[in-house]
Amino acid sequence: MRPFPALLVAAFLANSAYASDVKLLGATGFDYVGIPQILALDQAGPPAFKAEPQDKIDKMHLLPRCGKSALFGYADTEAQAAEGIAMWTQILSNAGIKAGKPAYENGMYLLPYEASGGVEVREFMAEPRQFKPKDEQSLRENMAMVAGGMGKRGIPVIASYVVDLEFMLPTYSVYYLAKAEESRERETQVRVLKPGEDIDFDLLEKAGVDILQKPETWMMVYIGREVGFVSRIAKSQEEAEKKLKERVDLLTGMGKTMIGSRILPLAEPYEDYRFLVNIYFYQ
Repeated sequence: MRPFPALLVAAFLANSAYASDVKLLGATGFDYVGIPQILALDQAGPPAFKAEPQDKIDKMHLLPRCGKSALFGYADTEAQAAEGIAMWTQILSNAGIKAGKPAYENGMYLLPYEASGGVEVREFMAEPRQFKPKDEQSLRENMAMVAGGMGKRGIPVIASYVVDLEFMLPTYSVYYLAKAEESRERETQVRVLKPGEDIDFDLLEKAGVDILQKPETWMMVYIGREVGFVSRIAKSQEEAEKKLKERVDLLTGMGKTMIGSRILPLAEPYEDYRFLVNIYFYQ
């Protein structure tokens, strides 16, 4: 198998721009605006997906990203694109979603769809730190926990797979239906927060943030609107309170909804700085 181009790997693993019209990837997928001059596949419709039922994906063309009423996948050939399109046409059909006319160009296929009720397909790709390393049982247990938590909250899961691609650590993806909003940040999605600081779980839970898992002191898996976080350091309690007010005023002025805040003594003072200010808000 030929090596994956570095740029393709980077696009798969992080949010970036594509042709200024497509915002790629991340756990929530990417927004599709338009791919100019996309070519329709020369077929009456996607072939039936004849592969055996699977719960593990080790081919990148079978793991599409989620756009606006469309799925996108990377494929080196039309045969790979046809396989991915066929597989996901079947999955969409099983979920009561009508697939549209597929297309393929420049290593990317497009599968538009029509879903009733204003919902769209979203994907949650787990962080490997959510489960024990090199332990597939732990990975599968975590996948079942997350998918089960979504089901308990009335979020329809349409597919879930262990993901074993050669350029990334083993993980899993859960595809589900979410009520589409004008911005992805406001949708009820499954998300991961990694703020770079220990998280004030009690503060967030008291404010109603729906936490599914706390894999690390600095990581949480949750369901809901996107939670934002900023921190500041200060030399005194008075300076901390001043910086907190200034930041809250700035955030609310930008239209953010505040969740809560906390001023803490620094565990390890840095030079003259003695206090840490943690601020949580909805994006």
